[in-house]
Amino acid sequence: MDTSDKEAPEVLASEDVWRGRVFSLSIDVVREQGREHRREVVRHPGSGAIVPLYTDGTVALVRQYRHPAVKYLLEIPAGSRDGFETPEECAARELQEELGLVAAHWEKLCEFFPSPGFCAEKMWVYLATELSETEAGPEDDELIEIVRLPLTRALDMIAAGEIEDAKTIIGLTMTAARIKAAG
Repeated sequence: MDTSDKEAPEVLASEDVWRGRVFSLSIDVVREQGREHRREVVRHPGSGAIVPLYTDGTVALVRQYRHPAVKYLLEIPAGSRDGFETPEECAARELQEELGLVAAHWEKLCEFFPSPGFCAEKMWVYLATELSETEAGPEDDELIEIVRLPLTRALDMIAAGEIEDAKTIIGLTMTAARIKAAG
């Protein structure tokens, strides 16, 4: 079914029901094809995510506890946009805060909606290269372990189910495809 020529549903009402530090929740009433529906929407400013790739073919990941998953996950560094920050500015800030790295070269790998069924967050994933060290400055609630490993090992971990985070799977596989295409 081709929906490219359909009009977007009309938003009849939107009520903020909760507002937190990073995101908010609203209940929207939309009219689509003559019918009204209530939609619960998580509003989020968007995120920047980074695959830091060293010249030796290794990548730096972070291991941190993710309470909704109730486990520690291995992920590419990422964070929410602040104010009017661009996605690339967000990614550069997060790379410095979480890993203490600065990249001389940035390349956007992709952008996507992680869970568009209920969440308005858009995520931008960048490949960061020509890395140099600076001082890290993680936020108080960021208790992270930095894990540096070969990209090939990280891809094997995806296949083995050891890496479960969607942005990380996307970022690492896009990086591998980018390297293959360049190479």
